[in-house]
Amino acid sequence: MHCVPVWLGFIWTSPNTLIGLLAGLLTFQRPSVRSGLLVFDRAPRGLTRLMLRADRAAMTIGFVVVSARPVEGQLLAHERHHVRQYCAWGPLFIPVYLLLAIAYGYRRHPMEIAAQRASGELPARGRV
Repeated sequence: MHCVPVWLGFIWTSPNTLIGLLAGLLTFQRPSVRSGLLVFDRAPRGLTRLMLRADRAAMTIGFVVVSARPVEGQLLAHERHHVRQYCAWGPLFIPVYLLLAIAYGYRRHPMEIAAQRASGELPARGRV
């Protein structure tokens, strides 16, 4: 993935970040700022409680992370990689992500695999 200047990525993905802010409001939580991201990760309420029922711990929308568990360590690295993907894809990220989810499912989703590699959840490509 090519490096995009953060300021340009922020502008390019701002429509997604607005959607993320709406999702964050639906958690009924006060956000914190962590590593340049707006994070909603307090006790599961509202949207985050529904996410747990769907077996999802966290999701990133633009520069916003909504999570049912604390966003730190590998999870933070994983979600930060999604932010880099949002900066590259901008408003196209969500439709592309959904189309790839239909084609590959969650476990084989190319964007998820890239985030898992970036966070150390999976070995880097070419390593065993």
